[in-house]
Amino acid sequence: MLQHYIKTAFRHLLKYKTQNLISILGLSVGILCFSICLYCSRFIYSVDQCFTNKERIANVNLYTPDGDIYSGIPANLIESLRQTPVDEAEDYTFVGYPRPRSYNVETPEGKELPYEDLYTMEVDSSYNKVFTPQIVQGSWETASNTPNSVILTRSLARKIFGNDESPIGKRMILAQRLSTSPSTTPRTGGISYTIQAVIEDIPLNTSLSFLHQIDMLTLNDSEGVLQFESNNNMTGGLGFALLRPSKTPTQLEARFRAMNLKHTMFKKENDVTASPFGKNFLEKSIAPYFAGITSVIGLLILLTGLLNFFQFLTGSYLNRSHEFGIRKATGSGDRQLFGLLFTQAVFISLIAFLFTFSMIEMLSPFLSFSLFNFTLLVERNLLLTQTTEYMAGILLLCLLLCLITVWRIKHISIQTGIRGSNPKRSRHSIRNILLGIQFFICWLFVVFTTALYLQADKTGSTLFHTLTEKEKSEIISLPLDYRFMKNSEKLALIERISRHPSITDKLPADINYLGGISGTGMYTEKGNRDSYIEVNIMNISSNFFEFMNIPILSGHTLETNEQMVADHKLTERMKKDLLGMTLYNYEDGYTVCGTCSDFIADTYNQSQGFIFLPCNFNEYVGHCYLKCKPGSVEEVKSFIEETLKESFPPSIQPRISTLLDDIHQTQAIENKMKGIIFFFSFVSLIITLLGVYSAITLDTERRQKEVAIRKVNGAGLKQIILLFARMYIYLLAFSAIIAFPICYVVFQLWKNMYIVFFNDGPLFWTSIFMGVAAITILTIIFRILKIAKTNPAEVIKNE
Repeated sequence: MLQHYIKTAFRHLLKYKTQNLISILGLSVGILCFSICLYCSRFIYSVDQCFTNKERIANVNLYTPDGDIYSGIPANLIESLRQTPVDEAEDYTFVGYPRPRSYNVETPEGKELPYEDLYTMEVDSSYNKVFTPQIVQGSWETASNTPNSVILTRSLARKIFGNDESPIGKRMILAQRLSTSPSTTPRTGGISYTIQAVIEDIPLNTSLSFLHQIDMLTLNDSEGVLQFESNNNMTGGLGFALLRPSKTPTQLEARFRAMNLKHTMFKKENDVTASPFGKNFLEKSIAPYFAGITSVIGLLILLTGLLNFFQFLTGSYLNRSHEFGIRKATGSGDRQLFGLLFTQAVFISLIAFLFTFSMIEMLSPFLSFSLFNFTLLVERNLLLTQTTEYMAGILLLCLLLCLITVWRIKHISIQTGIRGSNPKRSRHSIRNILLGIQFFICWLFVVFTTALYLQADKTGSTLFHTLTEKEKSEIISLPLDYRFMKNSEKLALIERISRHPSITDKLPADINYLGGISGTGMYTEKGNRDSYIEVNIMNISSNFFEFMNIPILSGHTLETNEQMVADHKLTERMKKDLLGMTLYNYEDGYTVCGTCSDFIADTYNQSQGFIFLPCNFNEYVGHCYLKCKPGSVEEVKSFIEETLKESFPPSIQPRISTLLDDIHQTQAIENKMKGIIFFFSFVSLIITLLGVYSAITLDTERRQKEVAIRKVNGAGLKQIILLFARMYIYLLAFSAIIAFPICYVVFQLWKNMYIVFFNDGPLFWTSIFMGVAAITILTIIFRILKIAKTNPAEVIKNE
């Protein structure tokens, strides 16, 4: 019997080759997108699952007298708790906020190489007992009893020392003084640390440093927050309690409340509380919102593929009512009919999953996502495992659909089944509802994709609006905030690079213009603190306005070191002519010699206005912009990279980009998301159009005789097209009427993030509707033309 079921399913697969291929591809792509989206969501919701003691760990919190929770706790609170033992807690640990540090690391050859921005987390000796890191080399006990100990992660140890060399005992010299360092520590650091152990990498999905790779831990850190003399009045990190077996965070919280446990900070009594491990992260972080968004996107894409798959199955089942009626007449029971239908569904589903697994294998090297400073790498094996789980769920849905179909056929008489159902009733109402839902999902993706592209263009053109997009793409952005370089070395490097024949101008700066400002605030009266005004300060070189194409509206550019230029925004805000006005930056006075057009370096926050102060950057230069000749950017970038590699130690990788790249990186929400949503939008649209094509194919095959008779009676091509297209146009319009208001409401909330927003007026909505409608109508016409050209006599003869 099973062989008969498989043979029948295979024959049906060949009979409707195009429709089956459409449903298989739609389902496989939908499953792929769903699996990737759910991978991200499950990654977030599995935060802290890597810790063996997760169920026994509780967060230690501090609340203000007003009931507001602090972001962290002071370092000395944990020591106070250790001196007040309770039955519920076995131990406590304090973990400092992870921060980037710069070190000079001793190599096997005895040299010292600089390593910038090593993500470092300060811990105490109890961290090992609470979070149980896996020790690969060295000893935690030795590290906990040695001043300024370092525990490297395996990946950093390999990066610095390779696979063969042991890092234990090697020195790391702090390259810059920390904010918590003692006053005796030089500005350039110089404090020696010793590597005492190596541990396995800490997973990225932990609440300790979500999506930030921890490079190293420090213990007994003389420069850290645990030994900082003023640590009582600062929330320097997170506190955790290791509960005794069978105890819960709720019981520890009840104990703290019964003890009326307080901790004094900022001269106020603050409540000490406990909560389940990771609860604060899920409540305060944006990660759960991101997980929710990816889950919704994944479900919508999967639903699109499933609806396409199920509407074809439903349509094909209903088109076979004649066959099913004959089977009932010949004694076929419900069980046999169910076996026939379920085998067909499973057969097609397994082929779809085979395609999905193949796509995962091919795409796995490219499955990584970055947003702002976060990067998520998708593990292929884990993704394959999760996709297999989803396969079981889809087979269960197929089982349910087949049961419903068998139940419906069971309640149809044999005569009705053989003769066919009442033609006045729509036998495809379920299929059309499913197709309408597909259109609704498609509208959501298409609208938001278009909006993201328009907003990206709007923000990109607004930032540094005095430059065209082409000019932005021809300006090299070169970071020079390297601590191992002296400022004179940086200036010499700029001079050397700027001699390249394709570089037309150079613009040194203290910061990346998209990364902040040089300072804030000026005084209208010298020495009068009450005359303070909020304003953004930028230190600039003399060629700044020419380089950035910023026009001077009145007055002139900087000519002396006692002059400054204000932008138009500040003039509007002050509501007076600023020319000749003197403002004071502490003791130094600057006279406004000119006003320029608005300087826009941020589209998220409204500018207070800018003033531009002269600077020769002999003290500090942290960035440089280089203007290139048209078409020479890649050549210049290659030259700069070679030059930097010659000048930099091998441990430092050069960072080179263009001003346009910096803008895209800063505006990550729209620039990074637009590509992802475009892919989902494209998939959704293609699956929906394929669903329309499949439905039209079933309709035309079922109604060939009707079309033939209409043609005999004089019906033309227009009447035949309207006969089939009317329902799909109704579905398209009705789904848009539901989807567009939802999108509009979301846009109103989205607008609050920006100071500029694209024009989402009637033209926006009309253009989207007309575009999708045109593509849909072309799909419908393409399929209908085939049946419209058939010979009526041949059709009637075959019937």
